[in-house]
Amino acid sequence: MISHNQQNIRVGILGVTGRMGQMLVQACLNAGLNITVATARVASSAIGHELGQYLNLAPLNVLISDRLEDVIQHCDVVIDFTTAEALSQHLKICQHAKKPMIIGITGLSEQLNQHIAQAAQDIAIVHSGNYSIGVNLSVDLVRVAAQLLGTGFEAEIIEAHHRQKIDAPSGTALMYAEAIAQVRAQLLSDIAVYQRHAQVAERTPQQIGLQAIRGGDIVGEHNTIFYGHGEQVEIKHIASNRMNFATGAIRAAMWCISQPAGLYNMHDVIHLNHSL
Repeated sequence: MISHNQQNIRVGILGVTGRMGQMLVQACLNAGLNITVATARVASSAIGHELGQYLNLAPLNVLISDRLEDVIQHCDVVIDFTTAEALSQHLKICQHAKKPMIIGITGLSEQLNQHIAQAAQDIAIVHSGNYSIGVNLSVDLVRVAAQLLGTGFEAEIIEAHHRQKIDAPSGTALMYAEAIAQVRAQLLSDIAVYQRHAQVAERTPQQIGLQAIRGGDIVGEHNTIFYGHGEQVEIKHIASNRMNFATGAIRAAMWCISQPAGLYNMHDVIHLNHSL
């Protein structure tokens, strides 16, 4: 049930013509929230069109813009699932306007991650590699497994996504890997091995292997496997619909607007940091 205050939340969605952008619009409507800002990339044919009509929905009285800085004051929170190239400018605009952000972009450079951390000194930001409740629960299950199994079990992560996904490994796969690395008190960059292409060497117990598969229309599959002697443990998450991600992002937006400036993740939103 949405409270009266939540019904009055004004949401800005960036990249509304993209696959996730359209899902976010629908998730907002499902939650009874008000979409008051909608943007698309510069030179998009959607610019100037009414959002609802453009997406074959009932009119929403929102014109699609390519200038976030001109419309940002009309929203209370911004949801950005666009691109790494666009994120830097979006951060500057939101930081200047003091608008909290939900960021769902993966494959970011260290420089962009630092930019996010800097902006979070002034505004509340939720940044996650995956907004699915199930994924975030399974990350904690992986963490518990890593604690209990130790390095006597060797960790491998296999992920699969649709052919259009541009980053590999996925941000979600890195969430699982980071959880294991933290348990082992090591930097992921020191123990991660990607694809093992052209390697002629035995794996070490500390290594975390990551393998990426791209093809078809796979929404997202992640399998974290701990290989022991004579047994193995698998923790698997399969997403069959992107609406899970959009619904989680909307939940994060409703949570974020009441938080002080800072950098948060989905574990904070669903309080998993205080559970497993």
